[in-house]
Amino acid sequence: MKVIAAPGPVCYPLVAAMMERNDIDIEFKKSSDIGDQKPDIVLDSTVSLVKSGLPIDYVTIENLSRVTPNLGYKIGMTRKGGASDILFRALVSETHKDVEIQYFDSMSDLMAALNSNKVDTVVVPAMDNSGISIEEHFKKNNLVIPGSCGATVYNNEKDFVDAYNLGIKLLKEKPEEAAKFVVSHLPMQFPLEFVVNTMKNADLNVHKPGNHEEFINLVKKYSSQ
Repeated sequence: MKVIAAPGPVCYPLVAAMMERNDIDIEFKKSSDIGDQKPDIVLDSTVSLVKSGLPIDYVTIENLSRVTPNLGYKIGMTRKGGASDILFRALVSETHKDVEIQYFDSMSDLMAALNSNKVDTVVVPAMDNSGISIEEHFKKNNLVIPGSCGATVYNNEKDFVDAYNLGIKLLKEKPEEAAKFVVSHLPMQFPLEFVVNTMKNADLNVHKPGNHEEFINLVKKYSSQ
């Protein structure tokens, strides 16, 4: 099974599945960079899949980013133009919230700004259960969102679902061991705690999305702003 995967949380369960399966060949790159390649599976954030013009055939992870401690006026974020940024800007604009967004170069700078009251709110990965996820905010405001991460499936659909579910099982049953395996196979260094905690606090569940045309339109709209 040939897989192209963004080297973030979306790939962690499939990498973990490699602890017990030797038929998974993962190349780490963003969906926007696949060019003419013909993989069986493409894994990325749902936002990135839409931006790359790829279908969201499966949702794999939900509630990966959290708005914490609550939705205030001064918002701190990292990665301008990233998936969380696009989703958050869509949320506040569509619900007519008056906010001021500041962008920070690193997570440590972002958290320092929150602790010193330079911002009221931060949008961060689900390292714990504080705050409310972006998905929950969307659903509370009757906005459509299929999930945080997803998959485009061209071939080997059953193998993909089975492997991803195996990885979820291993990350839940052996979180430290599976996270160490994942970290050792990623192309860039991620803290072990990041892998353990995001997999623990996000919702891992491979499933078909419902109708999400509204979401596609929102991503296209706010990606261009």
